[in-house]
Amino acid sequence: MSWAGKKSIKDHFKSLFHKEQALSSSLSKERIQSILDKWVKDRSYRLPYRSASEAAASMGLASSTLYRFFKADGTDFRSWRTRLRIEDAKILLLQEPEAPVSLIGRRVGILDRSNFSHAFKKYTGLTPEAWRKRHLP
Repeated sequence: MSWAGKKSIKDHFKSLFHKEQALSSSLSKERIQSILDKWVKDRSYRLPYRSASEAAASMGLASSTLYRFFKADGTDFRSWRTRLRIEDAKILLLQEPEAPVSLIGRRVGILDRSNFSHAFKKYTGLTPEAWRKRHLP
């Protein structure tokens, strides 16, 4: 089959990308917030997406739409997602006092124990172990 006179595959995907961007950039702030609320309710923040672009795609949004939404609120997606993960981890640390910290980190989507401890300490001022000790009866 000859591609002469037809769009190249690259042009086809470029066209689809621009349509997706146009669609998601026309979404209202309320609609984007609704999509994010559902994403949180479904605990999708626990999935170990490597980038905001992957997370945006899972929500049906262009990454630029997600970027602009968070920039308008003075934050960024990664920080927001990390805060959700840490808040979730705090609950799990208390609900499952015998569970290893590394397991709690993996359950909330932070696969590396060192990264989990670092992020946890950044947001709470304590390591997960110290936070658990302080808050357990």
